[in-house]
Amino acid sequence: MPIQRDKWALGLLTSVIFAAALACLVWAVVHVGQPAPLHPVYPLMGVALMALGAVLPAPLPSRMPVRITLTPTACLVCASALPVPWLILCTAVGVTLARLVTRYPRSSGLHKAVHNTSMDVVTSAVAGLVMFAFGLRPVLTEPDLDGPGLLRQLVAFLLAAVTVLVLEELTTAAAVTLETRRPFSVVARYLWRIRLIVAGGEIVTAGIVAVIAVIDRRALIALPVVMLILYFTVTHRLRIREERRAWEHLAALSDALSARDLDVVLRTAAAGAVDLFSARAADIEIDGGRRLVRAVGAVGDTRVVYDGPADGVGDAAGSRSVVRHEIGGDAAGLQGVMRLHLAGRSDVLSVREQATLRAFAATLSTSVDNARAYDLLAQEARRHQLAATQDPETGLRNRPALLSHIVETNDDTVCHVVAIRLENYHLVADSIGRDHALLLINELAARLCHAARDRASVVGRVGDAEFTLVLRGVLKETAYQRACWAVAALRRPVTVNGQALGVRASAGMTSGSADDVANLLAAAERVMWQAIRGGHDRLVSYRPAPVQSSSLVDELVEARMSISVEPIVDLTTGQIMMMQSVPRVLYSRHDVLVADEHVYQLVADQGGLEALAHKIISRSLTAAATWRDVLPRAGLIVPVPGRAITPDFVAALQDLLRTHGVPGSSLVLGIAEPTGLPSRGTTDVLQQHGIRLLLDNYGSIQGSIESLNAANWSFLRLHPAYALDAGWRPARSVIRAAIDLAIDLELSVIAPGITVEDERRELAALGCALGSGPLFGGEMFPSQVRGHATLWQPHALPTRAPVPRLHRAGTTAGPPR
Repeated sequence: MPIQRDKWALGLLTSVIFAAALACLVWAVVHVGQPAPLHPVYPLMGVALMALGAVLPAPLPSRMPVRITLTPTACLVCASALPVPWLILCTAVGVTLARLVTRYPRSSGLHKAVHNTSMDVVTSAVAGLVMFAFGLRPVLTEPDLDGPGLLRQLVAFLLAAVTVLVLEELTTAAAVTLETRRPFSVVARYLWRIRLIVAGGEIVTAGIVAVIAVIDRRALIALPVVMLILYFTVTHRLRIREERRAWEHLAALSDALSARDLDVVLRTAAAGAVDLFSARAADIEIDGGRRLVRAVGAVGDTRVVYDGPADGVGDAAGSRSVVRHEIGGDAAGLQGVMRLHLAGRSDVLSVREQATLRAFAATLSTSVDNARAYDLLAQEARRHQLAATQDPETGLRNRPALLSHIVETNDDTVCHVVAIRLENYHLVADSIGRDHALLLINELAARLCHAARDRASVVGRVGDAEFTLVLRGVLKETAYQRACWAVAALRRPVTVNGQALGVRASAGMTSGSADDVANLLAAAERVMWQAIRGGHDRLVSYRPAPVQSSSLVDELVEARMSISVEPIVDLTTGQIMMMQSVPRVLYSRHDVLVADEHVYQLVADQGGLEALAHKIISRSLTAAATWRDVLPRAGLIVPVPGRAITPDFVAALQDLLRTHGVPGSSLVLGIAEPTGLPSRGTTDVLQQHGIRLLLDNYGSIQGSIESLNAANWSFLRLHPAYALDAGWRPARSVIRAAIDLAIDLELSVIAPGITVEDERRELAALGCALGSGPLFGGEMFPSQVRGHATLWQPHALPTRAPVPRLHRAGTTAGPPR
């Protein structure tokens, strides 16, 4: 209905103007006189002038249905030189001829031709009548020198010019408003500066030409050439102005497209494309049609009307021509398509607009990439933020988030903290796989949350196999019962992939103020670990706060210890010469730990370090008693921290050897720490009692060579990384260098990790005296040594040649490979 009403109003406006023009023509035909025989050229020049003014329109940019013509200039000039009847007739004939030349007899073209021709006839009649009213009555003869004065002529001319321009602007704006349905204010203001400048130029030009024509009408003959020059000048200026405006608009739009939000980028691009190219509508389609943004409207009044899937939008209303351009097809990979819906069937983009379109598409492609990159960064930031406060597998609060929540919601009530450990979870998870382990842990988390479903309870996952339950606002007895119910629920079998799996859960509980929840959680964990380490199969072990913490060395000393041994044989004869003690600490919090330099480096307390070393030697000597009768001459190598060997420790070691009835010559202390080696005096005391020293893991630390001077060593053992079966190229070079040093220092070299006879023979040829590894039995329990020693059949190698040296008389000859 609004469209039909606008068409009816436009038709009515055209009919009124046509009727006025027809009335002017009738009046002109009635009142026109016969020109003198010598002066018909003036009406002909008037017709030519009006025809040129109408046939050479300079269109305003951006395909606005408004054109700047030189008809007002021709009209004012003719009004100053021709009588009013001849003015009207010349206008009608000249403009009609121009319309016939430039317009095809289409329905829309015919309607516009009738409207514009009628408007030009009415405008000429108005201009002539204004000048006639001020006494300007030109005739087709010589100029009338007795006419009105110059000032009166100037006022009449200016008033006629203003009347003509205002009448044309108002009528044109009204017609464009009705045809395009754009607001009248938008059409009237569009490029008003250019139109005003052109109008001023037309008035000045027409005034100059009119003065010349009044003085000598023969100047009318040259006016068509002047009109052409004026037309080309105006067109050139308009083109320059439009190019500058377009690139300024593109620069502003490019700046607006630098937003980080993809929605803002797409909506700004769609609306900006409508304004930049004066399109009826613009579509921005990305992601293969999964999203399309459409903007419609007029210049200065554009809005987004659709944002969704491409298959959910129809054709743009009023669109007769579509210009399609890919987004990012040349550089970043095809991201989408941009479509410009133009109003006219024959509307196309100019060369300049095509260049602008390519630049705009490139800018849009970069903006889309940047927006998506920022979106990925934002998603990653949200994931990190979530991961900082939430367990990614169960969705429960992690340790920092749990403690922060308790502190923030503290209501000055007693807080009961329960630390729950799934003791065999890692074993079960390794057996059933990660995917099934996730199902298992989520089912256990759901059970725990169900057991603590009131608002006063909080559940968190504070480790891979550890949960925490915090209870507030309840009595200690009630909290303990609820904790036991929760742990009992966790112990019930869980069916995963058709298999019923049970998890052994144990918990420690303590109570105290919520302000000190971090220490309460640490205390509950200590209670839990003490119960696990003691083998207490309880659901929940409770101890009121405070729970004293113990140092690492105290826990290591108090923990249970396992001793394994590994035989070390003479590579030449195959006889078992020594047994290597491999102590392990059954430390519940970190499973089983091998007592070596990696554990010793964490112990800072000197007294605790000596106590740990004393325990390791004592347990190793006790284990050696089980096989001493079958290997009476075999020495025992025990790894100890070098920092623990002090005069007090040496005295305690002597007492320990006397207690076990073992001579000092059967004990070898293996030291592998790069720092804190015992003093020379202390090692001398050890040697006095027959205790020998072994420099362990040679080649693994930077200070290995310096360590050779720190004590009187008896043995040097290579680092297991230099085992020949590893295939590492520098291994043989390191072994040869170590053997060369050992020969100078009179040390016996031990090669670990021997797996086959070929390695044994090669290491023996290189100069290694002793060796260990799977070939000789490998690591075993002390109870297995007796049987192994009984069944061991030594296999001797052929007598070996002297070991070649690396530094004798400048030679670098080595053993055969």
